[in-house]
Amino acid sequence: MKILTFDVGGTKISSAVCDESGNILTTVRKFPTPKTAFEVKAILQQEIAANYHEGMAIATAGIVFNGHIMGKPNNLPQGYQDISFSELTATPVLIENDANAALWAEFKIGNLRSVQNGIMLTLGTDVGCGIIGNGQIIKGKSGAAGEVRFPFSGRDLKRLGAKYNVAQSDCFLIYQMAKHGDEQARLAYYEWEENLISGLKLLNGLLDTEIFVLSGSLAQIVDYAKVSTTLDLLQPHNPANVKPAMCGTEAGLIGAALLYK
Repeated sequence: MKILTFDVGGTKISSAVCDESGNILTTVRKFPTPKTAFEVKAILQQEIAANYHEGMAIATAGIVFNGHIMGKPNNLPQGYQDISFSELTATPVLIENDANAALWAEFKIGNLRSVQNGIMLTLGTDVGCGIIGNGQIIKGKSGAAGEVRFPFSGRDLKRLGAKYNVAQSDCFLIYQMAKHGDEQARLAYYEWEENLISGLKLLNGLLDTEIFVLSGSLAQIVDYAKVSTTLDLLQPHNPANVKPAMCGTEAGLIGAALLYK
C-alpha cells in the first residue's frame, strides 16, 4: 500500500510516500515551514497532486486527540489547526502528534523494540515527548500527555548562545564552537546539556523508564556517554539507558506510515 506521509514541524515540512511497513519509497522532499496556514495547505496540496497514494498520514506538531488538532500548535501559523486535511484527498487520512509518530517508529523497528516502558524525546525547534507505558502509547485524557515545555530545545540553545554572547546563533555552530574550545559557546552548550540531564532525571523519577531514545536534529549534538553516566550517578537505583533514535530524522514519516490503518 502506498501511503503519502507528512511530518509538519515548526522548521520544516517533510513529505514522502511510504508503505505500511514504514519503508520510504520515494525521495524525501523538505520545505521550510511557511508563515501562513494558506501556504502550508498549498504545500500539502502540491504533494498530494504529485504523488499517487492510497492513504495519507500526517505527523504534526501540537496536541492531537481522536484525529483532531486541539488548538494552535506553538510553532505553526495561526489557522493551521483549522485545515481540513480529510478534504485534501479522496483517500482516508490519519493524523497523529509528531512525537508519538516518531515514538511508534522506534517502538516498531528502532531502539524501543521489545521495550514495555520507554520515552522518546524529539529535540528540534521545540521538544516533543512520546511515552510508551506497558507497550502502549500514553496519550492521557485529552491527548496532551508529554506536552511539557522542556528547556532544552533549539530555541533554548539559541537563547543561551545570546545569553553568553556567542557570535553565532545556529545551534550546530554553537556546538562546534564549544567543541573547539570557545569558552562562551562552551558555557551555552554546558547549560543546555545540564537542562537536558535534569529533564531526563525528572522524567525517569516520574515514570521509571527503561530507556530514553533521542531523535530530531539536535539529537546529533548530545554526548550520550556523558549523559548516560551522569544519569546513572544521579539515579543509581533505577538508571535508564539513553540512546539515539535508529530511525533518524525521518522517524515522524516512518511512524505515521506504521500507524496508518
